[in-house]
Amino acid sequence: MAKTQMLSFPIRLPDCLQAEALRLLDASRPAINELIEDLWPKLDEFAEERTGVAWKQVEQHLVTRSGHGSRQERCEFEQAGRILRAQATRKQVFETILPLLTAELIKPAEGKRKAQKDYRLIKEKVTTLREAMEDADSSMAMTNVLEQACNYFLETESWPASYEDLQPVPVLSVGQLTFAGDDGMEKGQTYRAKIDFRQMCDLASHQERTTACLFLHLRAPNETGTWMWATSCARIELPDPVVERLSQGAVPQAPTLRELPGDDGSRFAVLDLILEVPAEYLRDLDQEHRVLGFDWGVRSLITVSILEKPEREVEEKYRQISRPVFLDSGGLDGRQARLRREIDRRKRVPRTLCEAGQSRGDCPRRTQETFACAFCAMARTHRCL
Repeated sequence: MAKTQMLSFPIRLPDCLQAEALRLLDASRPAINELIEDLWPKLDEFAEERTGVAWKQVEQHLVTRSGHGSRQERCEFEQAGRILRAQATRKQVFETILPLLTAELIKPAEGKRKAQKDYRLIKEKVTTLREAMEDADSSMAMTNVLEQACNYFLETESWPASYEDLQPVPVLSVGQLTFAGDDGMEKGQTYRAKIDFRQMCDLASHQERTTACLFLHLRAPNETGTWMWATSCARIELPDPVVERLSQGAVPQAPTLRELPGDDGSRFAVLDLILEVPAEYLRDLDQEHRVLGFDWGVRSLITVSILEKPEREVEEKYRQISRPVFLDSGGLDGRQARLRREIDRRKRVPRTLCEAGQSRGDCPRRTQETFACAFCAMARTHRCL
């Protein structure tokens, strides 16, 4: 059986479908969050079973239903189940890095500088732990969980004893809904979609090309809260990379609908079109003449060089035919640390503005407007980083 991989292409929905899509997300988010909160104490059970769809696993522990319809509820179960499975994986990573949680990971306060994480030592600890393990977790996942534990220490001055102490219940703050619990594009009861291909000719160059558009129909609550199919079907032009993949035999999978915030405080819905494409075939190493070799931790994070296999077996197995290239991660680490500081500062803004507004006796509406302006300004700052 040929190996495949999933590729996701986010597509902004047309304006005629935005209101219905946002109402669908607004109705789904509380139902998904309620499922996550009810099943959070049973997180360990989602680490044991990973095969099959997630909605069936959620349905086994079901207490209440949203009443949105059978297939809509399945999609909500699937979304909640995927989140719980991902958190169960992070809990296993936390149990792996738990012995690393010591005071040496924190640089003490010095002068005006506050106490902070020692990023270099964190990287060294993770690297050493992965080398000592046979079936090690991802380096990025271990680093991320370890830094989260350090943030917990900086806030509470104590290390988390369990993953539940470290991680709050991961409820959705914005709408997101997968349609993987439905019956497909043609027979779906929450959405229906069809991809139409057309042959076009450019009048200027007289060259033919293939285009495609997606016809999307959603079932969502109307203005009064009644669930119903939309009166019209939206037509979405697909970008050239999607058309190219589809023409090569890519198989569309169940898409995901999610909400994104705008720069002006508004929000809009996008559809993640997911395609299953064949994975690129790699020949056996014995059939290759040149390979890219790398090593960790020599002068920098990674050292890369091109190696060539000799024609005669009496010679050395591989010889180096290029100068080594060194990846110095110092600049990347500095940029990443700056992004983390900006994120922490952004999280403090709502609390600071609310406290300042209460001290001045401002009305809540004025405080919210002030926060919206500051939020937009910080969003523009993040794009410039």
